Amino acid sequence: MKRGSFVAVLVLAMSSPLSAQSIAGTPIRFGVMGGLTQPVTSLAGAANNDWNVGALVLFGAPESRLRFRLDGQWHQLAGKPNGGLLICVSCGHTAWQRDYRVLDATANAVFSTPVSSSAKFYLIGGVGVYNARGTNSQFPTDQVGPQTSSVTEFGVNTGAGLSFRLGRHTGFAEARFHDLIGSSSFENNGLTSDKPDSFQFVPINVGFII
Repeated sequence: MKRGSFVAVLVLAMSSPLSAQSIAGTPIRFGVMGGLTQPVTSLAGAANNDWNVGALVLFGAPESRLRFRLDGQWHQLAGKPNGGLLICVSCGHTAWQRDYRVLDATANAVFSTPVSSSAKFYLIGGVGVYNARGTNSQFPTDQVGPQTSSVTEFGVNTGAGLSFRLGRHTGFAEARFHDLIGSSSFENNGLTSDKPDSFQFVPINVGFII
């Protein structure tokens, strides 16, 4: 075998294990989550608890205390009749219900600290973009039909959670507070009595990361 060919084979043999280790130890992981979304502050007067689902990408070595996470979630909030207000339908007033859907994409920092050999407590927080859509579901006394409006706003979120081992994977449970900045400009199609002064909610999630 020529010397050049031998060197090429040797380099390939040495680089193959290194490539395999690089792939196996990649600091990028993926996950899914879902759970309950709880409206808070003035939004709690217009909407009920409902559900959410989402996906995430986690950046950083598992042993690192500071990592970064990208999240995307769909939140659904069923509205309260008349935005939680009492209206006399028999007197000719309009009866309505406003349902909400929120799509968010957030970038977050995650700081964790071990609490046992298999569990970690962590704090999470960051910024994101939120698209909130409200749909007025009309009752039979109305002739207008459903009305939909939406707004896209920047927002912030912060919260805490607990992660734990699930075999080769990681499970977690967390709660985060989300606040849409400038959401008071949410268009309401004239039904101002159900317009929240602020758009804030707390998703409580469980999920796993592979």
